[in-house]
Amino acid sequence: MNFFCKKKDYDEYVANMQLSEDDMFCLNAAEALQVARMLFFVTDI
Repeated sequence: MNFFCKKKDYDEYVANMQLSEDDMFCLNAAEALQVARMLFFVTDI
């Protein structure tokens, strides 16, 4: 995960790294934490 303070910083990063925005999610901190919990919380072992 990469975190950016401003949309401008995100846009510059994507352009400099030549990344496709179709493969990325632009989430605020609360949304990112919620997704991280869903991805990394193990419920069935």
